[in-house]
Amino acid sequence: MGLLIIWPALLQAAGAHATLVIGNLQFSPDPPLPGAQLEIRLRLEDTLLTPVEKAHVRIELRDVDVGEPGVPASAVGSEATEFLSTEPLVSSGRFSEAPVKGTYLGRITAPAAGAYTLSVRDTTFMDEEAVANVSLVVGGAPNGVIDFVLPPTPIGPKSLSTWLVWLVGLPLLVGVITTLLVLRKTPAEGEPSEGEPSERKGEETGG
Repeated sequence: MGLLIIWPALLQAAGAHATLVIGNLQFSPDPPLPGAQLEIRLRLEDTLLTPVEKAHVRIELRDVDVGEPGVPASAVGSEATEFLSTEPLVSSGRFSEAPVKGTYLGRITAPAAGAYTLSVRDTTFMDEEAVANVSLVVGGAPNGVIDFVLPPTPIGPKSLSTWLVWLVGLPLLVGVITTLLVLRKTPAEGEPSEGEPSERKGEETGG
């Protein structure tokens, strides 16, 4: 029973951020005003529309257009090193996880009026990060709900071996412990259960 309970949870944890992630974000106030404190609500789901929890996400703003060469719409960090090496004008801290599953909250100070590339950076895995770039307008029309897609993040050999330990080793350990507990509660073969007199003792008393 313990194995059946823990196995789905471990599978969900292992695949939480190593697959395609669909997201969106909203600003308040919208449209953003230059110099204003902006509250950001970010939502992450996998392809089955299951909320993605415990992600390490933040955003950055750069003074470039999304359509310019060298600005990938969606990429892993190792494929966007030149772009990421450009110092952002604005950078948030790591977003906090909201009570609603798959929802994250953050804040930034809006830069001057203009169009910017907004980068959503998912650094959940140490070996590789996922990046999605979208357009944000400050001091113009409302941006509304901004959709983005984070690409799958490959798991390195070290991370893979760690997940294998969790996915295989821990359930086996739980199974062994469960078996030992059951055996301790089961009377050994040929021995009477508690409160049940043995046949031999009964024969001796009767003789």
